[in-house]
Amino acid sequence: MTRSGARVPMSVIDCATLHHACFVVRDMDRTARSLAEMLGVSFGVWTITPESCRLRGQDTSITFKVAIAQVGDSHLELLTPVSGQSVYEEHLREHGEGFHHTCLLYPTRAAMEAARDALLRQGRTIIQGGEIGNGGAFYYFDVPGLGPALEVLYLGELPPPERTIP
Repeated sequence: MTRSGARVPMSVIDCATLHHACFVVRDMDRTARSLAEMLGVSFGVWTITPESCRLRGQDTSITFKVAIAQVGDSHLELLTPVSGQSVYEEHLREHGEGFHHTCLLYPTRAAMEAARDALLRQGRTIIQGGEIGNGGAFYYFDVPGLGPALEVLYLGELPPPERTIP
């Protein structure tokens, strides 16, 4: 507990929920339309430009688009890089389209930061992280031997989606 009474996790997954599985794609609209038709879901689309971002310890400026569909109690995310150097660009260049990361969502920024710090104490490496102001913050961790990254995420106030697919 913090002084404000907010719950801080005792372990990385304490108070986290499995928020989404993410696939990095080159053509978000084509992929989202195909999945929407196949699965019977719709995707909300947002353009994200973090206020600050670091890639492998270096400041970077990026923009990316996400399309998110609810699947039961979780979500499916499609992500397309728009500009800047990012782990998404690296993934497309080195592996092509496909599964990129699993995301754990935390109910407060303090809980997400505690999970981030716990992973750092374990010797894990942040490969990319960013601040999206009132929208939240995210950190991707390398998971050696597994391939896909692990994202820890806090979401604050997000605007409504820019559009919906289909």
